[in-house]
Amino acid sequence: MPKKSKRPLTVIVGANITAKRKRLGLNQAQFAERIGIGADSLSRIERGLTAPRFQTLEKMALILECQVAELFLTGTESSLLSFAEMFSDPETAKNEIIFMAEKIIQLARAGK
Repeated sequence: MPKKSKRPLTVIVGANITAKRKRLGLNQAQFAERIGIGADSLSRIERGLTAPRFQTLEKMALILECQVAELFLTGTESSLLSFAEMFSDPETAKNEIIFMAEKIIQLARAGK
């Protein structure tokens, strides 16, 4: 049986939405407008304070170019899926590598 995450599901979903949105280069205001909700509502969803409606999840997944189920994956599951997807499409691979490099640079500059 897979190990259960100790984080609430709303936090997992919010973190996944945030990560996928940032990979596409969208800020919260742009993304909120595209899915038809307010930026404040999106902020609460991304912080895990509220859960999006199913209809909103479907819109988000469509814009984020993923399956709705991917928004519910925990770190390990999500990482494995992202890693597998990275090799299936060269453009996705390039974007993923750039995203990871930017994160490494940010951490290095922060002294972590």
